[in-house]
Order: sequence, then structure tokens, then C-alpha cells
Amino acid sequence: MTETERLLKNSRPYLTVSADKKGGVLNHCYLIISDDETARRTLCRMVAKVALCPNGGCDECEVCEKINDGAYVALKINESEKISVDDVSELIEDSYFTGFDGDKKVYVVTDMQGMNEKAQNKFLKTLEEPPEDVVFILGASQQTAVLATILSRCKKLYFEGFTAAQIYGVLTEKTEEPDEETTRAATRAAVCGFGNLTRAKKLYDDSAFGEKFSLLVSVIRNLSSTKKLDGQLLRLKIDKSNIDGYLDIAETVFRLILAAERGAVEKGFEELDAMKGEYDYPTLVNILDLIIKCKRMSESNCNPQSIADALFIGILEVKYLCRK
Repeated sequence: MTETERLLKNSRPYLTVSADKKGGVLNHCYLIISDDETARRTLCRMVAKVALCPNGGCDECEVCEKINDGAYVALKINESEKISVDDVSELIEDSYFTGFDGDKKVYVVTDMQGMNEKAQNKFLKTLEEPPEDVVFILGASQQTAVLATILSRCKKLYFEGFTAAQIYGVLTEKTEEPDEETTRAATRAAVCGFGNLTRAKKLYDDSAFGEKFSLLVSVIRNLSSTKKLDGQLLRLKIDKSNIDGYLDIAETVFRLILAAERGAVEKGFEELDAMKGEYDYPTLVNILDLIIKCKRMSESNCNPQSIADALFIGILEVKYLCRK
């Protein structure tokens, strides 16, 4: 069992399904909601095992062994980022097939946000009149990605995220004695993940994260007027390949400053010491809202330079409007 699985066994979604299994009241459909892809997909697989295992996910019986080997006929898993109407049709047809082992059949769809409205509506008809002895385990990055009609037919389970200490443990679980550099990198990535293991792993695996972090902090500190904007942005060398990364780092910077304003000071981020006290609470909240808008621009494939301009000019405007 991995450290991630060990932690998720104590999560509310896992404990809820386990209790339902033990009480003989398994719901026909569960929806696990989390923007952490690693946590969401792992939880979907784990609760599917709970539903199918005679002992509620013992990891010792023949059923669990087959599930771990990916050889259990009564378990179908779809982890595709895009799910078409044809995919849903195939799932529905298969769900009515009665030739399977055990007393339950479980279908897992980990990324409902990738199922368009037409496909969801087709899937809805099956949820309204589900086949006997079939359990659906669904996952979604956010509740708004799922039609209200489907939500009403699911038992919704929210995963609230990991602590920084838990994420640090996952990142270093394969390192017997982390050296100073590894410890620092894992600590920073764990904190900057803000409860999201997928995000933390991405940062931890990026060898240039520390350099990018320091550079962006320097640019923000030296950004005193629009006249200096072009010169500062040249230092970042913004393009399509790095704009999303810089937006994530910008969010991290201002969320850490916000945490410091509330007294939750994090060690290992010396670059931010000079920025503490420079932004009040309303300014930080508005800047974080601005970053979210810039991320939406990126999702819409806007020009990276335009996004960067919107971000940094926006920061200047927010500081001016919210000045003390």
C-alpha cells in the first residue's frame, strides 16, 4: 500500500463508502468531488474495491488480488479525459450484461468533467433506472462540471485535500534519508500544493521551480509602474509553454502572503519576507481573483503575452484601488 492510499483510507469519502458497505446500504451511485486528480482517481479505485470485496476492501482475498492485477471482470474503469456519447453507450450496454463474477458490478468514471452535456444526458437515463446489482463510482474535479439532474441521483462525497505534512510524506516516501536540498524542495512543493497532491508533485518534479519562484517574486517586487512592465516581463520570457506555470506560481506567492497576513508564516520562503506588509487583505483577495481570471484566459487559449499583461497591469491597478 502506498502512502497516498494509506492517507486516503482515513478520508471521508472512503470511510463513508466503507460504512455503507458494512451496513448493507451501498448507494447505486457515488460522486467523488476533488480537483486533485491523483486523490480523485485513487479514491475512485479504492472505493470500487470496497464495494466489490466481500470484506470491504481487505486487500487479501481473491477478489482484491484480481482487482489489483486489473483482472476482475466485474470492474470497469474509465480514466479518459474526454468521454463521448459512444463511450457512454458502450458503458450502458455493458452494465446490463449479467455474466459476471460476484454479486456486484462496478463502473468507475473518474473524470466526469470530460463528459459533455449530451453524453451526460444519455448517462442520466441509466442512473434514473440503474441495472440491478450495479454500482457507479464517478469522479469530478468540481460539482459544477456535472449536470444537476445527475447530481440529484448521486451520493456526493467531497475530498477536502491533504495537509502539507501529509504531502511532504508522499513526496519523500521513497527517499530513506532526504538530504537538505531534497527536504527543501519537498517542503516548498508540499506547501505550494495547498492540499493538492497532483499540483505538489508537478512542482516537486520541476527542477526549475525554485528559480522560477524567485524570479517571479523579483519581478513583482520591482513592478512599480506600467512604464517598467515591458522590461520586467522580458526577464520571464513568457510563452505558451510557461504561462500556466507562472500563473500557478503567482497564485502560490499571493496565497502565501495572505497566509502570512493571517499569522500562518511558512518557513523556507525567504524571498517573500520583503513583501510582507506590502499588501492588505482586500488587495490580496482581489489579486487572487485576478489570477483566476487569467487562468480562464489561458484555458481559452488567449495569447500568453496578453495574459501576462492582464496579470501584471491588473496587479498594479488592484494595488492602486485598494491602497491603504
